[in-house]
Amino acid sequence: MRLFKKYHHLGSLALWLIFLFSSIVIFGSVLNNFFASDDWHWLSIARDTSFNWQIFLTNYEGHHQGGSYNPLLVLFFKLAYNLFHSNYFGYHLISIILHATNGFLVYKLASHLFELINFNNFKKLAILAGGLFLIYPIHVEVISWIAAWPHLWVTFFYLLALINYLSFRKNYKFKKLIYSLVFFSLALLTKEIAISLPLLILIWEIYFYSTKQKSAIKNYYYLPLRLRSGPTAAYFIILALFLWLRYISIGLIFGYYASSSLSLAYLDWIANLAVFGGDLLSFGFLRTIIYKAVYHYQDSVVIIVLAALAIYFSFTLFKKKILQATGLISLLFVIAPVLITGLHRTSFGGERYLYLASIFFVIWLIILLKAIRTNLTINRYALILIFILFLTINAHKLSIWQEASNLSRQIVNSYQDLETTNNQKFLSVALPDNLSGAEVFRNNLQQALEIYYPDNHPQILPTLAYQEVNKQNKNTQLLKWRQDERGWLAESIDGAFVVTGITSITMNNVYWELWNYNYQNYKANTIRLIPDSDSLEKIKKDELGILIFDQGVLKILD
Repeated sequence: MRLFKKYHHLGSLALWLIFLFSSIVIFGSVLNNFFASDDWHWLSIARDTSFNWQIFLTNYEGHHQGGSYNPLLVLFFKLAYNLFHSNYFGYHLISIILHATNGFLVYKLASHLFELINFNNFKKLAILAGGLFLIYPIHVEVISWIAAWPHLWVTFFYLLALINYLSFRKNYKFKKLIYSLVFFSLALLTKEIAISLPLLILIWEIYFYSTKQKSAIKNYYYLPLRLRSGPTAAYFIILALFLWLRYISIGLIFGYYASSSLSLAYLDWIANLAVFGGDLLSFGFLRTIIYKAVYHYQDSVVIIVLAALAIYFSFTLFKKKILQATGLISLLFVIAPVLITGLHRTSFGGERYLYLASIFFVIWLIILLKAIRTNLTINRYALILIFILFLTINAHKLSIWQEASNLSRQIVNSYQDLETTNNQKFLSVALPDNLSGAEVFRNNLQQALEIYYPDNHPQILPTLAYQEVNKQNKNTQLLKWRQDERGWLAESIDGAFVVTGITSITMNNVYWELWNYNYQNYKANTIRLIPDSDSLEKIKKDELGILIFDQGVLKILD
């Protein structure tokens, strides 16, 4: 026994190496993926940001108003940029290592948790939890897209905080509580979705107290009506301090980059819960169908979601299946902070918001399956089929990101083939926003050209009108442009809805509209572009050009 304890860490190291090797085998193709979309934005922030304490007193762009408060994330990108600059391989390698480590930490978390709730074979179940998380088919975006680092890093610190907390509850070592509080602070400073951790700890404390498992947590357990007497209060104190620091830094407590205030849109949040739940169960393949139901019958979807939750919790409480109820409540707490965002309506885009929540979805599933006694042989074959299914879906989604990466590379490389004049500015219109959900470009062409052509790049004035492409049409002509006395009109060649963005707005002295707009999926088939008189005059003098995306490359509109 002493020998086993002495070399126990080698077993953990071996398991982590297995997780790392598996991640490289499954997701290794992303190592050659080019930068895409918001990657350029983060690279520019890393390039222009200096190491100083102001990082902790501003938003991620260095401003004091609005945005998101992610100071540690800025530091991570700054350090990575100093190491790798514009070498995308290094950034993707960090993503794969982080994901493998998070999978291992899911194993550690499940091991602690399943032991505390007295599961037989808890080690095997914990390895299963870590393995399922490692290859779960909604993680491709967060691994493939460097701009999704926030979700990888916050999950890393979140898991360390929770693991150390459970270790503290098991052995009552005060240093474990200190470690947990430190990691919780780091998680908050990385991405705000970590605010769910105190509630997650609280619900598990209530579970342990309600089931009288005092021996499992020594003699220092939470009493629901005496919050200040337990260590749980420390997490709420840190959360309050973080919200105060966030407010004095960016002027927001609960607002975020897309909204300066948090409106209480309960119906939207509950409807989004249906979409997020559908993604966890179907890996995004039912998302469009569920969003159509939400668009046309939101009230009915909300009623169905609330009724399903009510039935589930009534059943678990009536049958005294407190553990199953606690598992689902944990998932709901963790997923709650991202319900305000929503997902892409017609593709796999946005799956990164489910990365942290998928941990507790997997744990909840194992809790449910543990309560079902089935034949061991059937379980083994079922697991094999599940793993094959997951690997197949991952390969499909990885191929989409690889195509998006190739398209991003084409666009950046095609700039050098353009005939430009000195000091010429460009208005960019209808760049490809995404390829079947994998990000390509948004408003980041200026930053991309600055990084790849530091001595020869123009000023890009972006518009908020884009194209959505796929593998089949990315190198074909999708829009036909024509000029009239007021400006330009771009119509979809085959009538398909390939244009996406804001319906109408004036920006950079140019007004545009998206015609035949489908509000259900935010797409249209026509762009109307009307520059003001000064811009038209600059266009005639070649001081301002209109840059478009056509047949897979950048072109200057004649």
